[in-house]
Amino acid sequence: MKRSPVATLRRTARRAATWRPKTTGRESLSVAELVSPLRYDVLVRAGLFALVEQQRAAGRGSDAEIVAAAREGAYAVWFEKVAMARFRPWVLQDRDLFEAQFAERVTRSVALWDSFRSGGFDTRHPVTLRGARSGLPTDSGAVVDRRVHVGDGGHRLALLLASGQDLAPGFYRVDHRPMGRLIDNTATLIGPLGLSEAEHVAFLAQGYGAAGVDEVTDAETLVDHVRTHSPGRLAELTSVLAAQRRAAERAA
Repeated sequence: MKRSPVATLRRTARRAATWRPKTTGRESLSVAELVSPLRYDVLVRAGLFALVEQQRAAGRGSDAEIVAAAREGAYAVWFEKVAMARFRPWVLQDRDLFEAQFAERVTRSVALWDSFRSGGFDTRHPVTLRGARSGLPTDSGAVVDRRVHVGDGGHRLALLLASGQDLAPGFYRVDHRPMGRLIDNTATLIGPLGLSEAEHVAFLAQGYGAAGVDEVTDAETLVDHVRTHSPGRLAELTSVLAAQRRAAERAA
């Protein structure tokens, strides 16, 4: 996502002050596990690529038709509530500018998908993950113990998620600069997207070893599963659930 000149300057200054050498990936990572519980936005972006294929299969695959279809779905919510609100909030004050930038973003994403489909993942542009200390707070008020998180490259992760591929060692690097807090885009989106409990729990289950478990159907059964099978992650899960529920209530 392109940032404003001021935001770019501040980001560059922060990076210079906290620079650490990045390390290359050492193992394949499940994208579904990596993005849960904080980065539902990656699922939304993967959904755009599925939409592209649906539009083309229906004979409505021009850029204009795909932009129009995307405007009515989750990708537009992500673009407004996350991408623009965080990086270019002034765009939200100008409807024509918003629509133009949304169309540009969708068109670039379609081109990225087509490039990936024809040539595979471009290792010249690896995903950046962030290495972090355990017990880092999120901007939603949760506390997360995981040590590796999504940094830059949400659309590239979405390519892999949409195609059912893992994040291979050559596809990413890890940035070890200190972090103050984590971004919880799931909390930002859960209300505006109108996620049901079943949808929310299915997403969280991916990150807590409960994906595809028949008995996990709601938050209570997810908590029970983690308590039994991964008790060391129970405190984190309950913290995330509480924070994301509060966010949903505020958005209601």
